[in-house]
Amino acid sequence: MRRQKSVDGDELQWSLRVSRRARYARLRIMPFGGLEVVIPHRFPRNQVAGLVAQHADWVRAQLARQAQLRNAVQLPSALSLAFDNSLTPIHYSGATQPSQGDLFGARDGEAIEIQALDQRAIIVELRQWIRRRARQLLPPLLARVSRQTGLSYQRVSIRSQKSRWGSCSSSGNISLNDQLLFLPQDAVEYLMIHELCHTRQLNHSPAFWALVQTHCADYRRHEKRLSDSRSLVPDWFLLDLYS
Repeated sequence: MRRQKSVDGDELQWSLRVSRRARYARLRIMPFGGLEVVIPHRFPRNQVAGLVAQHADWVRAQLARQAQLRNAVQLPSALSLAFDNSLTPIHYSGATQPSQGDLFGARDGEAIEIQALDQRAIIVELRQWIRRRARQLLPPLLARVSRQTGLSYQRVSIRSQKSRWGSCSSSGNISLNDQLLFLPQDAVEYLMIHELCHTRQLNHSPAFWALVQTHCADYRRHEKRLSDSRSLVPDWFLLDLYS
């Protein structure tokens, strides 16, 4: 995290990300995660502070709005995952309870037990539960899609990535975002096809998209669908995730 101290004494903080896809520098307000500056490889690092200063009023306004959203976040009474159409009740055993916490009165073996007391610690526990669930559900699906497409990979890892649903390394290792569990399974399957195609073409060249099209003729619709799916991730999950 970098800092810029302005003339009036306020501090602006931001994280810096160099993107091979970026054509120009841009400022992003991450969901509940502050300001991110995205720059191309050739953008001079010494110009980043000036870029932030140029848009300081806009940044402060967006961060103020972000603070309002933070105060409005409510803890869930159940975890709803579109991936497998599951709805798992949550039992909060600590002092902090969501206002709708008694929606599921019956407790059974499927309920998620949360021991933490404060909001941040509760969210950490909930994200850990989702990470474990993602490790159970996503690798088997990737293996099946790999067999169906004939596109192999080396290893798979599950992470919470900032701006990508998934990624593929030059060595054929695929990383999948645990937030994919909030998406329908067919959207996740397409994302896996996309990443598996990167094991053959580690770029977004015409040859890459031609390969994608051989495995998913309607890939353009799925690409747009993935771009529009960030809103499916609940606000509480994103709280402080990128700080």
